[in-house]
This record gives sequence, structure tokens and C-alpha cells, in this order.
Amino acid sequence: MSVHIFRYSVDILSANARRRLAGLTVSLVAIAQVAGINPNEIQEDTEAAQPQALDWPERQFPDPSEIRNGINPGEMFQFRGQWGIFRKVGQITISTEVANEERPDLLLVRTLAKTTGFIRALFPLMLEGRTLFQSRDGRIIENRVTDTSRSNEKDALTRFDFDSGLMSHVDSLRPERNQERSFPYPAPMDYASAILQIRGWDLASESRYPLFISSSGKFYLIEMESKGVETISTQFGKMEAFRVEPVSAYPQSRIFREGGKMAIWISNDEKRIPLRLDVNTSIGTASMKLEAYTLNKESIAASQTSASLRTDKDG
Repeated sequence: MSVHIFRYSVDILSANARRRLAGLTVSLVAIAQVAGINPNEIQEDTEAAQPQALDWPERQFPDPSEIRNGINPGEMFQFRGQWGIFRKVGQITISTEVANEERPDLLLVRTLAKTTGFIRALFPLMLEGRTLFQSRDGRIIENRVTDTSRSNEKDALTRFDFDSGLMSHVDSLRPERNQERSFPYPAPMDYASAILQIRGWDLASESRYPLFISSSGKFYLIEMESKGVETISTQFGKMEAFRVEPVSAYPQSRIFREGGKMAIWISNDEKRIPLRLDVNTSIGTASMKLEAYTLNKESIAASQTSASLRTDKDG
């Protein structure tokens, strides 16, 4: 899908913390700035250029046919962005739909992220990511990110040409960031698509899977590993979930942080729902917590589940 927040009162934040906070405010895509995670860009390092020539290690990516169940048309996941004592600083929604009726393997992955409440008055954000995902080959072919808020206006388009092996990144508002470069692996993903794709992995085996992330013209190779099953508190009650963490990142990622500083929880059932995502930062833990979702045309909200649980308890 920086995914993708406020331990101290905004009134006592230092000037530097305010700037970082603005940069972190949205998934999940995966993956939003309002939760410290923007699924389409790493805000903290967009100013730094990534070397064109990096020594990328050899990696074998899984057969797309074995993991395609992670991203399906007609699904929606709505998250609440949280940071410390501030329980709702934003809303992040990742949804999927068929992009072309004549090509059912081509899906549109949409990410909508916005700040809410009094945080919106301080740091207005209205970000949209639109990604074309080719399920047959398990890769994105195009990603566009726009932000209409005055403080962070953005319009950038990234395209992958798999015949030439070149990525083209065009930033219409900051042309100095435009670039064309070769990509080292055949299965690029944005943050939101990556978060959804994890649902299709064999998480019970506790094996490792690679992710090749494309973000604002930069590339990251992330090794993810299932750390087993935990029982976590969610908006839908206590649930068993697989904890999935990055175990290596090349080059260093501000979102997929190693050493237990980032984790994604996927429900341990046939639905494989992305329940929560945490990123530990120097100024608090940024979280995305699921509060509503749609699967197989069935929409579930946390409020409905809570009412059902109360009814069962009363009965």
C-alpha cells in the first residue's frame, strides 16, 4: 500500500517532531500516513536519492498461482489509524475491483487515506493510491498516487515495462524526481498490494517470503517471516492471528523495519483477514487496526460484531 500517532499532546511536540508527524500522518498496503504507514510512499526518505546501481541479492519468488488468493476482486478493508493515546487520527481503506471486464486477471487496488478529527485541522490529508495489479503474474504494472491536501500536494505515476525491464516514475509536481531505471526482480508490489498478498502465503509453515516493494521510484527487497500464532484483541473481539515480521530489508526501509519493529497480524482462519499493522518509531507506535471489511459481498463492521457478542453473552 508513511503505511501504513501521537503519544504526546500536539501542543508540546518539538518543531522536529511536528514535521515528522506531518510526514507520517497514512496503507497497508497496504500499506497509511495517518497511522504512520503510507502504502504508496516512504515520506521520510523521499528527498534522498537511491543509488541506481545496487548489489541486489539473488532471490526466488513464489509461483503466483500459489499465492494469488491474497488479492481478490470485490474486497474491502477499512482501518483506523492510531498513535499512542490518540485512538483515531485517520482512516485508511484498501479495496479491490476488476479493472477491465475483458481481462479478469487485471485488478484495481485502491487506497484511500485521510486524517480525521482535530488532527485533520492540523495536518489535512486526502491521499489516493490506484494500482493496477496483474494477478496472473503476481505483480503491479502501474501505480498512481495523488494527494489533494494543500500541505502535501502530490501526483506521481509509476509504470513497469516488463519487456524492457524498465520502471518509469513521473512526478508531475516535482519533475526533478522523474526517473527511468531497470528493476532487479520480476514481481514489483506497492505497499497496499503487498499487505494483501501476504494473505495468500502459507503462514502456518513459518517459512520466509520475499517482497519486492516499489515506492516513489525506489526499490526495497523485504524478507518476511511468519512468527507463529498469537491471540490478539481486535475490534471484533479476541482472535487468533499469524504474526508476520520483516527479518531483513535491502536497502534499509523505514516501514518494513527489522528486529520486531514492525509486524502484521493475519487472522488464523480461512478468511486470512489483515487485522492489524504496527510500526515502532522513535516517537511512538503507529498502528492500523481493522474496523470493517467486505468479503464475498458480505460486509462486516466492528459495531455489528460487538452487538452480536453482547447478544450472545446476554442469551
